[in-house]
Amino acid sequence: MLGLTLKRKEKMTAKKKWRMSKDPLYRGDEKDSVCVPNPEADDSIVRHIMYFEGPGRETPYLSTSEEYELAENFSNGSVWKTFVRIARKESVLHISRTELLALMKRNGKGKAKWPNAFEVMQARRYVEQWGEHLLDFQKVGDPSEVTKKIFSKS
Repeated sequence: MLGLTLKRKEKMTAKKKWRMSKDPLYRGDEKDSVCVPNPEADDSIVRHIMYFEGPGRETPYLSTSEEYELAENFSNGSVWKTFVRIARKESVLHISRTELLALMKRNGKGKAKWPNAFEVMQARRYVEQWGEHLLDFQKVGDPSEVTKKIFSKS
């Protein structure tokens, strides 16, 4: 009987589905600013998600999450937010969680292609775990100015 009660409760507390047209994306980052991506850096999605080369690595992407609480895990002082429509106005491409998951099968596809299938699978798990979306700055002229325009403190 207890199991049924818990299952009912879980269904009742299910989160609403994230909607690109209305819901924000969150990013945990520094207190005073958002990290500035490098549009010229290696564009491997798996390399970015797996955090190869550690902190300070150059990447054309910024990771974001559908949920504030998940972004807090990566915060170094503040959680920032943006909306897909605002990012797109500044030529920032949005790669959704659904798109990332579709790219990360076997050895990956497109920018998620990687020589190690296990690492692709691990990157896929992280995308699922953190509700990750990527903002791609490869077509942005001045990423420093664009990050200031598209992000605000949550």
